[in-house]
Amino acid sequence: MAAQQIALPMSVRALSSASSSVSTRVAPAKAAFRGQVIAASARPASVCVSSKVVAAAEAETEKKPEEPKEFVPPTLDPNTPSPIFGGSTGGLLRKAQVEEFYVITWDAKKECIFEMPTGGAAIMRKGPNLLKLARKEQCLALLTQLRNKFKLNGCFYRVFPSGEVQYLHPKDGIYPEKVGKTRTQSNTNMRSIGKNVDPATIKFSGKLGGFEM
Repeated sequence: MAAQQIALPMSVRALSSASSSVSTRVAPAKAAFRGQVIAASARPASVCVSSKVVAAAEAETEKKPEEPKEFVPPTLDPNTPSPIFGGSTGGLLRKAQVEEFYVITWDAKKECIFEMPTGGAAIMRKGPNLLKLARKEQCLALLTQLRNKFKLNGCFYRVFPSGEVQYLHPKDGIYPEKVGKTRTQSNTNMRSIGKNVDPATIKFSGKLGGFEM
């Protein structure tokens, strides 16, 4: 029986020709993509290793502690207003003219009544305050009151008759009861009490100076 040829409609023939053209266009794209994948997999390992090394170096630099910055004493502004105070007999007296006087400054969050170290009560102004006192111990007493009762920080200076200003406290910007990176331990022997020298071995050895009889 002879094979019969079936006449396909025009739409089916057009579809088959379109599919063949699409397959011919997709094949080069697949080949190009496969080539990119192979090239990416064939990259040298040194590139990846170098990036890891750089990342590790950056992490180490971030972990390094920053060097402590040098403390710069704050500048004293003589135009700072003084607290509201009626006055007392414990003022600067004549000592300030021939020796020195002391100035304490602090910033207040609001107006508050505080006790003066010279006696009496005064009202601190909101914002910066400046108070002149005759003795350093008075500044220490007032600063202790400000820090404990009002939670305020301050500092004080020594002013000589010539007008020279010397910054006093806190010396390195950190109050004495706090630990600082710039501070070194002193007057300390890093040993237990059992490792101390027997006093009998040095009592009459002449190492104690003129205290021996």
